[in-house]
Amino acid sequence: MKLLVCCLFVIANISDNGKASLESYKPTIGNMLFEDITRNSDKSCNRPCKFNVKPRRCHYDFTIRPSILQNGRAVIAINGISPGPPINVCMNDVIVVEVRNKIPDQDIAVHWHGMEQKGTPHMDGVPMVTQCPIPYGSTYKYAFIASSPGTFFYHADSVSHQSDGVYGSLIVNQPQPLDPHSTLYDYDRSDEQTLLFGVKFSELLTGNLEDISQLQPTSLIINDDEILKMFVMQGFAYRLRLISAIAIECPVRFGIEFHDLVVIATDGKPVKPVAVRNVVLHPGERMDVVVRASQQTGGYWATASAGGACAGITANAMLVYSGFNYTSMLHQGQNVVEDFYEDTGSEINGQMLESLNDVAQSPRLKKVYLGIDRKSNNYMEYDVDFRYISDAIPKKPFYPAFLGLRKSGVVQINGKSFLYPNSPMLLYPRDVKNDFMCTVGEEDANQEPQCVLLLEPNDESLEIALVNEGYGSSESYTFHMHGYNMQVVSTWQSPDGKPISKKEFQRLDKKGVIIRNTQNPPVKDTIVVPNKGYTIVRIRPERGGSWLLECRSCGVSSLPTAIIINVPQKIPISIVKSLSKCGSYRPPDVLLN
Repeated sequence: MKLLVCCLFVIANISDNGKASLESYKPTIGNMLFEDITRNSDKSCNRPCKFNVKPRRCHYDFTIRPSILQNGRAVIAINGISPGPPINVCMNDVIVVEVRNKIPDQDIAVHWHGMEQKGTPHMDGVPMVTQCPIPYGSTYKYAFIASSPGTFFYHADSVSHQSDGVYGSLIVNQPQPLDPHSTLYDYDRSDEQTLLFGVKFSELLTGNLEDISQLQPTSLIINDDEILKMFVMQGFAYRLRLISAIAIECPVRFGIEFHDLVVIATDGKPVKPVAVRNVVLHPGERMDVVVRASQQTGGYWATASAGGACAGITANAMLVYSGFNYTSMLHQGQNVVEDFYEDTGSEINGQMLESLNDVAQSPRLKKVYLGIDRKSNNYMEYDVDFRYISDAIPKKPFYPAFLGLRKSGVVQINGKSFLYPNSPMLLYPRDVKNDFMCTVGEEDANQEPQCVLLLEPNDESLEIALVNEGYGSSESYTFHMHGYNMQVVSTWQSPDGKPISKKEFQRLDKKGVIIRNTQNPPVKDTIVVPNKGYTIVRIRPERGGSWLLECRSCGVSSLPTAIIINVPQKIPISIVKSLSKCGSYRPPDVLLN
């Protein structure tokens, strides 16, 4: 494996086939993003945020390539490190990231997880939806405004690339008086006390032709393979930022022995403070907590334990009080603390929280049902047609190989797998073939098992019921909403372990059994849908764009599970022309369709 990575590394350094970047990007409002709006552009953007100070243009260069870290671990690294360089900026700063792809034979795109992309929907980082992929040897320039404060992160759009190390923290700070919870903590050291949870596999997933869904993580890591040390002073309170950068279905439980955690934010949005012993984060979730150094001077273990597909693996960090010699802890190893490990009742996840302020509700709601389940399809080997289809050749049904080869089935929404468009929908909507698309709620009109699932609101808010029916599996699924925040008004799981159908859900809803929190629901961009249960969210699709609602972990070595919430948005022709073109590129499942 190391020899293979070394070969890839050499190849990546030999070739650099020009640039496909946007050099003359012009956003909708003037030339704002590429204006030099500060006289101190050479100074770091990681600074105390102040009032009445012009925002800065924060430029980052990312080179993504196969690498071997100092500890001998093979990764796909950003600038030679994994996790990648942290991005710490102030609200309203302009973030410009120039991404160079040096992964041989691989395309890539980078998603800015939790960023609303106000005015820049084409910077969301979804290949064949908001942009053309970045081919090997090319460079792409992302530029967007950090419009909201909070804890975010970035990662490769590909689950394999992200799992192999392409991710990093993205923190947007604000002047402290604007933080509604600023009185609860004394220090916010986001560059030192941000914890990214990731997993490590025995081999790289990138380019692996085996069924990677069968590969199990070997260990859980916090930031990197070194034990993270959080230094504190007795009597003071500290804000910790927790980020689950895991791309597969692995919830993480985190706590610090003998210390309470006060939760103050989830997915970048403030919540009513809650004191607990442990917090649970699902893939892509973030949580901000306050810990007060209220114990005797010493060292205390912080432990993360994973479940789901990562069950049984743990990672440790240290909370070290000023003046304590922590080397003794390293020599002794972690002691089992009954108070920490057995206190499972005092824990919380993001969907159990309440928003800090009441949330306004729209009087006009369009209700949408998304039935999620793992389904097996009776397609035989002879049903799979690998011919290239052109207008000169009559179209023949194509059934992707996974539908026939995966005996366990694939996760689908309303009986359909997601098909990436043949052309970026946001940039070239007229080029997307009509027979590739199907409308949510009218999926039966398209006979293919794969289609571009579209949900198009009509000047109304959406109430989306994501129902994990549970006939084909006992798995929970995590969904991420691009571009928008979701009000999580209801979450429920069947207490008797019985599957739930659309008919049963509608019956319960009609009887008034389903209780919705419409006053102060948590506002999130990443949610979990429990098996044989549901999560109901409300979305205000106020901004134009093609926004993906996706189950990332569902698509590991399988077909994607997603829909596009499409709000018509005309991108100025000057912007479209400045963006890199797809050329002859087509996603594999489109090439074979």
